[in-house]
Amino acid sequence: MKPKILLIVYLLILLVSAQLILALGVSPAKTIIPFDPTATTYTGKFWVVNNAHEEFTMKLSADGEMGQYITLATTELHFREDTDSLPVEFTVTLPAKIPPGESISNIVLQQELAGNGGSTVSSKIVLKHKIFIQGPYPDKYITAKLNFFESGQEIRMVSEVENLGNKDLQNVQTKFYVNDKAQNQQVLETEATALKTKENKLLDTRVPRTLFDQGEFEVLAVTKYDDQQVEVFKKLLVGKPEIDITYFDKYFTAREINKYSMDLLNKWNTEIDNVFVEVEVKKDDMKIDEFRTKSTAIDAQTTKRINDYFDARNKDSGRYTFDMIVNFWNIYQMDSKTFHSELLSKEELQKIDQNQEFTATGKAAEPSVSASKGEGTSITTILFWILLGIIIAGVSIFIIWRYMHRDEYDGGDEGAL
Repeated sequence: MKPKILLIVYLLILLVSAQLILALGVSPAKTIIPFDPTATTYTGKFWVVNNAHEEFTMKLSADGEMGQYITLATTELHFREDTDSLPVEFTVTLPAKIPPGESISNIVLQQELAGNGGSTVSSKIVLKHKIFIQGPYPDKYITAKLNFFESGQEIRMVSEVENLGNKDLQNVQTKFYVNDKAQNQQVLETEATALKTKENKLLDTRVPRTLFDQGEFEVLAVTKYDDQQVEVFKKLLVGKPEIDITYFDKYFTAREINKYSMDLLNKWNTEIDNVFVEVEVKKDDMKIDEFRTKSTAIDAQTTKRINDYFDARNKDSGRYTFDMIVNFWNIYQMDSKTFHSELLSKEELQKIDQNQEFTATGKAAEPSVSASKGEGTSITTILFWILLGIIIAGVSIFIIWRYMHRDEYDGGDEGAL
């Protein structure tokens, strides 16, 4: 019941947030301060609108790249039910040196919540008024963006460059640096080109897809123009993150709470966190139960075992289907994978365990029997060769002795004649 209660609470919060967002508004939503070499300060104003005519208080603050240069006329707004809108006045004191290009800052308006009881669902609304401060561009200044496009067996790397400076550029070129699946650095470069002021161009090159497995690869794009350069980092994603379920228990005990094991293989080349599996339990193609594993993180290209408990106290013996969907990063969801398991009585499960143990023991005993036979054969062979050696030695000694005493035997023969 807890997940359902949490879901209801989240839905209530979303509904309250939607109502408050519609009830409150900022007009206009942004302020643009163009570059003026003679200006040192800028004074602006916007309105906070109370469409729902509710009573509340809002806290104001400034943040962002130039937030320290923003001064607010007030840091609190108090709305009554009959207050349609209230102004927010601010002053930007421009520094002596404004960064080139566009700097973004915010005036943040945060609703102050009153004390609520434990059973009350409340939501805090945060609104922002953006302030864009435009700085001067030098004579030579470009911006660069990096994009990738996968096409068949190639990956196209694109550097989008724009000349925002005051002078034309004669020599603009981008080099891409990336480590492939073998961690060898690949250096690829585009053609050099001229780039007129305010002109935008795409500088690209191609790399074989076979250099990369599925995963994330960090690419550094260095664009050089005349005697300057700009660097852009971006992750190249090849394929899609994938986690596979490689193992799930085949047998459980019916009418009991069972401990189960599940193996998850991360095929991505970086760690994946917030991984969990949603499981539907079916009997005869009908859903009878569901559960969710605990969340975990899995290192790159490794297998991790999850151990938890499966409640089968209300399930009889039989064959069951477990349809599993892997979720991760709160946004990815794998295709469903099915496992078949059997719920057995304790006696049936013990027989299976005994059979598996007997099979394993029998296979383990075979080498011992063979070794015994081999050992017996070896002893017999040794005895045979020892006996044969004794016979050969005896015959050899007799022949030598007879040869040494041949005169005695020859003389005896002549006397007899």
